[in-house]
Amino acid sequence: MLALAAAPALAFAQDASPSETEAVANIAECLVQGPPKDWQRLTMLIEIEKPGDPTGRVRYLATGPNGQVQAYTPCDASKPALILLGERKQMAAERAAWIAARLVLFENGKFELHYDYPK
Repeated sequence: MLALAAAPALAFAQDASPSETEAVANIAECLVQGPPKDWQRLTMLIEIEKPGDPTGRVRYLATGPNGQVQAYTPCDASKPALILLGERKQMAAERAAWIAARLVLFENGKFELHYDYPK
């Protein structure tokens, strides 16, 4: 499981900043604790009401081999989200103005990190 936590640093380094990649590795250490044994994809969804809000709503989902999705609780219900929310301090103002973030970890160690912005 620790290999998964380290692997995201190599996955999409050109898309994520070094700071974001390190944050994802720290988040992954927690996300991989608690999902069903046959998971293929773990997703953390964060939604905040307005850019810069210190807290919001977070959901953790595990996707199995047949595409079935189920909610689960990682090692800590708030720690992974707080890590990503705290990462905004390292971002340029326009990039930090997100209102939703989706982090997807794949069983092979790759990850995708997407932000949604107000319209």
